[in-house]
Amino acid sequence: MKVAIYCRVSTRDKGQDVENQLRQLKDFAEKQGWEIVQQFCDHTSGKTSDREQFKNMFSAASKHKFDVLLFWSLDRLSREGALETLGLPPGVRQPVKTQFAVR
Repeated sequence: MKVAIYCRVSTRDKGQDVENQLRQLKDFAEKQGWEIVQQFCDHTSGKTSDREQFKNMFSAASKHKFDVLLFWSLDRLSREGALETLGLPPGVRQPVKTQFAVR
């Protein structure tokens, strides 16, 4: 299974860095036997979807570059809420699966 990793820290996060998230997500993917094909990391607030790597991740997903998206926790993906972030109305299928790896 092809996997992409998304991680994010905001400038206000204390004691949190993308390396910690990446290490745990990579370990999880390895234990599942999954191939990590892309990593996307932002260093900005999750209150908006206007994030460079977040947009790149959605672009890659729309081109079916990966099957599963791993992220450390939902608040690392978004502060808006899952449906709002994905831009999908209720009942519409997501383009890729999402998987909580650690929490």
